[in-house]
Amino acid sequence: MRKKKNSAGRNNRGRIVSFHRGGGHSRYYMLVDINRRLHDVPAMFLRYIIDRNRTAILALICYKNGILSYILGPAGLSTDNYIIAGTFAPSIPGNHMLLSNIVVGSHLHNIELAPTFGGSLVRSGGAFGQLLRKKKNVVFVKLASGEIRTLSSNCSASVGTLLVKLKKKKTKAGHSRWLGKKSVVRGVAMNPIDHPMGGGEGKASGGRPSVSPWGILTKSGWKTRKHTKKTKYLIRHKHLVLER
Repeated sequence: MRKKKNSAGRNNRGRIVSFHRGGGHSRYYMLVDINRRLHDVPAMFLRYIIDRNRTAILALICYKNGILSYILGPAGLSTDNYIIAGTFAPSIPGNHMLLSNIVVGSHLHNIELAPTFGGSLVRSGGAFGQLLRKKKNVVFVKLASGEIRTLSSNCSASVGTLLVKLKKKKTKAGHSRWLGKKSVVRGVAMNPIDHPMGGGEGKASGGRPSVSPWGILTKSGWKTRKHTKKTKYLIRHKHLVLER
C-alpha cells in the first residue's frame, strides 16, 4: 500500500486546474498490477477485495512462483480456473493478452493505448469495451463511452467486465468533504472579478446566456473537446462520425 497524495486540484505551478477538490481524509491505496508483467506464469484467483479509492473491485491472485498481486477484478473469476498473461491465452475473464489474439466480440478492460505502456482505458467499475473487428495491424474497439477507436494489434488488454462496488449513501454534507470534494458556488453569487455572471444590485442573471468563468457558453452545445494527435484515431465520437 502507498499513501495517496492530495494535490487539491493544483498543477506543478500551484494553479488550480481541477476545481472543487481539496481537503479530505488521508488515504492509502493498493498498488494494482496494470501491466501484468509476469508473462506465461499461471496464477490462481484467491478472493475479491474492495479498495475505497476505486469504483472497481480488485482481485487478489497468487502466481505459481508464490508472488501475490492485485489486479482489476472482472466478473466470473473462480478458484477452479487459472488466469494467465501472455501472448497467447484463452479468451476467458481475467486473462491478459494481445488484442490480435482476442476473439472478436469479447468484452475488454484495462486496454493499452500504446504497446507495453500499460493499460489506461476502461478501468472503472462496471465498465467494459468490446472488440469489434480486426484489420491488418489495426483493431477496432468500442469503448465504454460509445466511442470507436483504432488501436494497434500489438496493444494488450484484459478480458471480461469489471465488477463495481456498491455506493455508500451519503448522510450529510461532511461526507463529501471527507472524500475531498468541495461545494460548488453559483456564478451569480460571485463577484464580477471572479465570474462573468457575478455582481449586480440584488439578484441578477448577468443579462447574458450562461457561461463558464472564462466566458465559454455552457448550454448551447458548445464543443469543448480539442482535436489533438490522440483524437485522430477516433472513428466515432458519440454523435460525431469521422470519415476515414
